[in-house]
Amino acid sequence: MINKAIKTAAAVVASAALVFGGVTTSFATEATPAPTPTSSAPAPKLTKEERAALKAYREALGKFREAMTKFSADKAAFRNAMGSYQTAMKEWATTNATQIAAVRAVQTTFRQAVSAAGEVRKTALAAAKTAAERQAARDAFTATVASARATMNAALAAIGPLPAKPVKPELPKPTKPVKPVKPTPAPTATVPAP
Repeated sequence: MINKAIKTAAAVVASAALVFGGVTTSFATEATPAPTPTSSAPAPKLTKEERAALKAYREALGKFREAMTKFSADKAAFRNAMGSYQTAMKEWATTNATQIAAVRAVQTTFRQAVSAAGEVRKTALAAAKTAAERQAARDAFTATVASARATMNAALAAIGPLPAKPVKPELPKPTKPVKPVKPTPAPTATVPAP
C-alpha cells in the first residue's frame, strides 16, 4: 500500500514538472526590446568661472587624495601601536597576576606561622607556673615571629617588585578627510528648435 502511494506521488511530481517546466521555457523565448541608441548632445562650453571652479575642484581632489594616503598611513600606525599596547597589557596582566599570587602565598604562610606561634605561646602561658616560664613563652613567641618575618621578607625580595604597567600610546585617533564637492555647471537657457 505504501509502495503504491510512493509511486503515485512520484508520477504526480514528474507530470507537474513537465507541465510547468514548459511554461517557464515559453516565457524565455520572448524577445526583449533592444535598447534604442540615444544621441548625445555636444557638451556646452564652460564659462571662465566654471572652468576656475573645476580647476579648484581638481586641486582640492588632489589634496584630498594626499590626505587620504596620509590618513591610511596614520590609521595603520595607530592600529599597530594599539595592537602592541594590547599585547603588552596581556603579558603584564599575566605576569602581574602570577607575582600577586606568589606574594599572597608568602603572606599566608607568614600568617599561619604567627598563628601557630600564638597557639604555642597560649598553651605555654597556661602551663607556666612562674614568671620566668611566662617570660620564656613570650620570648619564644617573639623569636618565632621574628624568624617568620625574616623568612617572609627574604621570599618577597626573591619575588621582586611588581612589573610596571605599560603606558598607553599617546597617538591621536586619525580623522578621515572630507571629500570636496564637485562643482556643477550653471544651467543655461536652451531655445527650442522651430
